[in-house]
Amino acid sequence: MNVLSLNSVCAAPYGSPLLQDISFNLKAGQVLGLMGPNGAGKSSLLHCIAGGIPCTSGGLYLNGTPLKDWPLLVRARALAMQVQSAALNFPFTVDEVILLGRTPHASGNLCDKEVLQEVMTATDTTELRHRPYTQLSGGEKQRVQLARAVAQVWREEDAPTRLLLLDEPNSALDLSHQRMVLDLVATLAKTGCTIILATHDFNLLSAHANQLLVMHQGTQHSYGTPEEVLTPTMFQRIFNVSVLVQRHPENNSPLVVHV
Repeated sequence: MNVLSLNSVCAAPYGSPLLQDISFNLKAGQVLGLMGPNGAGKSSLLHCIAGGIPCTSGGLYLNGTPLKDWPLLVRARALAMQVQSAALNFPFTVDEVILLGRTPHASGNLCDKEVLQEVMTATDTTELRHRPYTQLSGGEKQRVQLARAVAQVWREEDAPTRLLLLDEPNSALDLSHQRMVLDLVATLAKTGCTIILATHDFNLLSAHANQLLVMHQGTQHSYGTPEEVLTPTMFQRIFNVSVLVQRHPENNSPLVVHV
């Protein structure tokens, strides 16, 4: 069974359409990469899948059940989202923010503390745990928000279905922490967590995503494997840039080179 299915999804919550005719399927443990220029609709699609933007038409199914029919608490146990920027003005400490991801679960204080420690290690936030969130740098806040979302879907025992939505999780990170995100995505996918990752790092998606979806002006331009999607023609049409698509010397995935 597909963990997530979108069938001709459209969303126009404010009158004019944000999303038009989006369709794809994902199974457990698959990684979908979202691509597209700024304003193409990547964040809107993630918010629609998370339930924050309602579908105007089409079908959005989680484990074969319409998303709108999922009780909010059950949905929160199965689905987590990390956003580009999260306004948080209360002086919570870092570990308190990360533990917000455990709120939907009735897993107990001891279990939650174990998850907290494991997730902080995976996101390199252990040394930040007692610092006020409001005093962190942009990159540190991004890692903490990533940790909060990951804590929500960290344990296989928490929910039979786990879906993690990541909106440009590496945009403010240095090179070593960008690598950390890649390792984390790979680790979660191996445990059966399904992941949708929006980023402008095409080579990251090429190496780590099973499927790619290219968006343009709220529509689905192309969808398929990295080999099928990452072509010079697509980059010229969607991004108005010329590229060469070669092969990575180590993993043989498509390697995009600007010319």
